[in-house]
Amino acid sequence: MPKLTPDTVLHRAPSFIAEVDTSNEAKVHYESRILKFGHDAFALLDLFHTPRTVGQALTLLGPRLKGPRATREALATVVSLHQAGLLRTEPVEGFSNQPFPKGGYDAAFVHIAMLEDPVRKAAFQQAVRETVRDGDVVLDLGTGSGILAITAAQAGARKVYAVEPAGMVHLAQRIAERNGVADRIEFIRGWSPQLELPERADVLLTDIVGNEALDMQIWETVQDARRRLLNDSPRLVPGKLTAFATLARIPDAVLDKHRVTHDHLARWKEMFGIDFSPMAESESRRSIGFYERPETVQTWDVLSKPTELYQVDLHQDASGSLETLCTLAASHTGEANGVIVHFEAQLGSTTTLSTAPWLGCARSHWYTAVWALPDAIKVDPGQELNYSYRYFGDGTSHLEFVSGQ
Repeated sequence: MPKLTPDTVLHRAPSFIAEVDTSNEAKVHYESRILKFGHDAFALLDLFHTPRTVGQALTLLGPRLKGPRATREALATVVSLHQAGLLRTEPVEGFSNQPFPKGGYDAAFVHIAMLEDPVRKAAFQQAVRETVRDGDVVLDLGTGSGILAITAAQAGARKVYAVEPAGMVHLAQRIAERNGVADRIEFIRGWSPQLELPERADVLLTDIVGNEALDMQIWETVQDARRRLLNDSPRLVPGKLTAFATLARIPDAVLDKHRVTHDHLARWKEMFGIDFSPMAESESRRSIGFYERPETVQTWDVLSKPTELYQVDLHQDASGSLETLCTLAASHTGEANGVIVHFEAQLGSTTTLSTAPWLGCARSHWYTAVWALPDAIKVDPGQELNYSYRYFGDGTSHLEFVSGQ
């Protein structure tokens, strides 16, 4: 194993399980081993999430190193982490060998699902071609496989900064090399709020849009990038997100997976001889949110037309939270016991992406957001029901019934 010097660049292993005891000593589960390290280990592992030299890491750790002994101990910990394979002189490239979801965004499963989607990535690619101009500087947040960064370079970008916190960034680099555009793309492993660029970007690209429009905190992330990393009048892909709500009848078989019923209680009483009724009592009178596959939601009875729930212009600052009141007018007779939420993303000047379940299929890389309501309400055409929706500013939201006959 080569000797470490202050100029040695180290890369952190992609994944491991960490513990800390009451004395702040670190215990790491890695490759079927349990390893113990000094109390600087977690700080160092955090610092080396971004590749850096040993000297840079110790300098950043400096404020907590109060003397020569503390510095020596920190350096010894770097050596121990290196010897254990947690810090490496070469990055670990390729997909994770851990099963999804433990492998996270380094798992092949995730990228296969994204690239197999017949609509989503192709729509983003088209928007990149509509938006990027010759000579542009582009920032791609959450680059993943590098598909948008590579497309931007092919569209004429002078420089692309492709940011990805997962180890997948190393594989994306190789894909860019294979496609002849690596000389114009700088791949950066890290999180954008911790990032500084040598120049401001003209265009921001990001597909950190979740199953519900705001659940991956795209609004907050883009706001931070606009303030620190982009020019004064940036072009954004996507630029606007519009969410829609639709009344629906959720089948009982689906509801039974998310809400404890009297049938559950009776069956469990017979199976286990225990009364579990407090479980049903604890969730009464509240809405329950969950995600369902679009090809499944397609089979449900839809009882209203989609109605706008909220609209977010990503060129404008996030307000911390978002509250709206939505009125849904029934278009069919039936029992409304849920609300389907989907969104449309304005990607480019002529390109949009819709996650409406009736436009999806088994290969779609999205789930449909669904809110199951406390009670089913019998509705007739023209009948109006009011719902309140709140986004809390941290990727979480809530929808509930307000009024209606």
